[in-house]
Amino acid sequence: MKMKSIFSLLVVCLVFSPGLAQAQNEESSCKSITFVNVTPDAFECMKNRLQNYGIDVPPGNEGKLSERGVTGRFEWDGRSILTTTIEEKPFFVSCETADERMILFVDECKGA
Repeated sequence: MKMKSIFSLLVVCLVFSPGLAQAQNEESSCKSITFVNVTPDAFECMKNRLQNYGIDVPPGNEGKLSERGVTGRFEWDGRSILTTTIEEKPFFVSCETADERMILFVDECKGA
């Protein structure tokens, strides 16, 4: 029981440490990904699928999305170029993993 309390206290101290919080925020943003050949149908497919997952999608061709600790933004040129950026994510999720999931998601709608 004592070990559990010590571990809990350690986690709380680490999570609320200003230096660690700042470092996590700096590392949580990922590079932008640009997708080409994203048709209007594919873009609508993506927006509809996100809404079906319960994620609020702003109207228009750009905006921010947030779900379960992951925040990102998107911008579509209205013709074929979509740029996405993961701006915040949990420290235990790598940018590579987040990017792979985004690529799979976009590819599923591009093929639909």
